[in-house]
Amino acid sequence: MNRLAKFLACALLASSVVAGSAASASAMNITGVSQAMTIANKTVTASDENGQKIKFVSDGKVLRLMSADGTKDFLSFSSFDGIYSGVDYSVRAVETADPAMRIFEIAATREGKNCGYWLVGNHIGGAWTTYVSWNSFANLGFRTDRWHELKATIENQQLIITSYTARGNMDWRAQVFWNAQDGWFGLKRF
Repeated sequence: MNRLAKFLACALLASSVVAGSAASASAMNITGVSQAMTIANKTVTASDENGQKIKFVSDGKVLRLMSADGTKDFLSFSSFDGIYSGVDYSVRAVETADPAMRIFEIAATREGKNCGYWLVGNHIGGAWTTYVSWNSFANLGFRTDRWHELKATIENQQLIITSYTARGNMDWRAQVFWNAQDGWFGLKRF
């Protein structure tokens, strides 16, 4: 009987945590999205929410987020499967409210299938950070050892990531949200 009581207590605690995080899931609204910029062997410039210029530079293998003058390498991105040739990167800016931010969505693809995904932004104190990645999805049952076609859409002002199999069947779906209590992004699987 003691095990059953512990199990029920854990289940009640887990359900209250899930219910609490669901309330936080609506804390961020998407107010704008730029058109995706494909970055092959070139440089694309952009600016953060403070107007600071940055650039995305790719050599066809690795994508780098750098200062506009090229003196600072803030973050680097490479394919999650370890194969670095034939990777195309695309970047789009995502504007949010509650909190007001500009984050960048980066997708890596090879032959039409995704091999990387990141949401990055300029965090407190000006440090660039990765808020969400392919590995974040794995914590919610996303199979990182399989090829996926990811599609990020805006539904009811929320960022939704959907994964499709090679046959076009949806196999995973989650909402990206801002958790104001933690000051960080979270994921909620549907």
